[in-house]
Amino acid sequence: MKHKLIIQLLGMILILGLFVPSCSLEEEILDELTEEVVTSDPALLPNLLAPPLGQLRGLWLRENVWGLQETTSDECMFPTRGTDWRDNGVWEQNYFHTWRPNQRDVNATWDALNTGISSANTALFNLGEESADDGEFLWVYRAQAKFLRAFYEYMLLDLYGTYPVRDPFNLDFSIAPDIMNRTEGFYRLVSLMKQILPDMKLREADAETPDYKIGKYGEPTRDAGLMMLAKLYLNKEVYTGISGWDSCMIYLDELIESGNYGLAQDYYAMFDVDNNTRYKQADDEAIFVAVLDDGDNYGLDNRVVWVQPHFHYNQTFGGTRTAADTWNGGCVTEDYLNDVWVNGTDTSWGGDVRWRDDRHYDAMGVYVGFNYGQQYDAISGDSLFDRSGNPLYFTFECPFEDATEYNGVRALKYPPREDPVNVQRTPNDFIIWRYADALLMKAECLVRKGNAADALTIVNDIRSIRNAPELGSLELMDILDERGRELYWEGHRRQDQIRFGTFLDPKSNKPEASPETAKLLPIPQDAIDGMPGGVLVQNPGY
Repeated sequence: MKHKLIIQLLGMILILGLFVPSCSLEEEILDELTEEVVTSDPALLPNLLAPPLGQLRGLWLRENVWGLQETTSDECMFPTRGTDWRDNGVWEQNYFHTWRPNQRDVNATWDALNTGISSANTALFNLGEESADDGEFLWVYRAQAKFLRAFYEYMLLDLYGTYPVRDPFNLDFSIAPDIMNRTEGFYRLVSLMKQILPDMKLREADAETPDYKIGKYGEPTRDAGLMMLAKLYLNKEVYTGISGWDSCMIYLDELIESGNYGLAQDYYAMFDVDNNTRYKQADDEAIFVAVLDDGDNYGLDNRVVWVQPHFHYNQTFGGTRTAADTWNGGCVTEDYLNDVWVNGTDTSWGGDVRWRDDRHYDAMGVYVGFNYGQQYDAISGDSLFDRSGNPLYFTFECPFEDATEYNGVRALKYPPREDPVNVQRTPNDFIIWRYADALLMKAECLVRKGNAADALTIVNDIRSIRNAPELGSLELMDILDERGRELYWEGHRRQDQIRFGTFLDPKSNKPEASPETAKLLPIPQDAIDGMPGGVLVQNPGY
């Protein structure tokens, strides 16, 4: 218990160390905590990874990474509904790309990602500096900690284009950190990932593989490392101006040919309650996940993105929820629905299974997927009305300003329990990266390299298992649309649109193009002001 407390205290110091000078507790902690204490029992080493792993949970909130990847794109918006959802203009700024350096989501996401880096640095500090005499188990856990640090750096690189880097063994926080720009950050992360890949845990292993080299559910494995490298090379042209399609396919091929994954036979089972039970099934797609449980309080209550912000106050999900638990906010944009779905697949019942599914409808009165048209009470079957007595009829059309309570199609990717443990929590693990994403990444690389025929086979294989009509030909922009169908609301859309060159374009309710500078978020002003040496500078346009 004492050592656990010391580790937690040191973690807090390292977190603060991104912004403030060194702490007076530093010497006391270093006197009491030694590498020998922490590594004396290899069974204790997974505890060091709990903080950086736990930080993954908070990224998939409406005001964090998920929100900045989705509500800035053409997929999702939070319109102002009368006096509701004004929120000091946050949602308008996200959707119209008019952020300022003190904006709520910009600040919260920067802080969350840097906290993840700090907690990974804490784990690395407690694992000790690298030595040729270290046992293999130490290299394995260092690789996991370095992967998690790299993942948070990658998110900062993608969203902000820059981030601070500190040596985990240098605790003098009065010294300015190194600041990575996009090109420097890209090559730093690629080099790091190639270095640690041989030491990362395995998803599948033979009988002679030691336990510490076998990944457990929720841990980043070598497969996650392959996907990280593939993601970096997929976006290399955005980050550096030089494409990396061939390198991307090298890592995708190793991942795809591993045989560890298969396309889900039941699409929405991937996102359903207790989806951890699908682990290592033949059609398990999950490569990297954030583990969540509605029996645990992670400090995220009232912030879960899947149900509360989107559905109407009078939708009680079969009586298991009260009106106060749904807030009638976010919805899907009309142009995206028509362009990507209605004009791109079969949205009739019995058609594309990704459009909507009725597995929970009798119990909760909502579909998994897209909810539109008249809404009904799950218990009585009666029509529902809004608070003014109008029929609760969700429309495709939805203005951004002065939307009605019933404007906007509502999406549900991760359904709640029919009989919830806690209505404010999610019983579904969030899938950060999955197999279909890897396949579509390969298809994109093939098209960009001039091999549309093989890419078409991959896309049609996915569409076939999703019961969507096969395509007769394939253009590059068809890949973006297919990603919009397969991966909708999973936190990829902004990055995809930037890579395909559509992020700045006009969209529903936004007739003007955004400036080029909107491809990057502003750096929080507090971070700039608090960074020693004035080394962190604002992005252009802000």
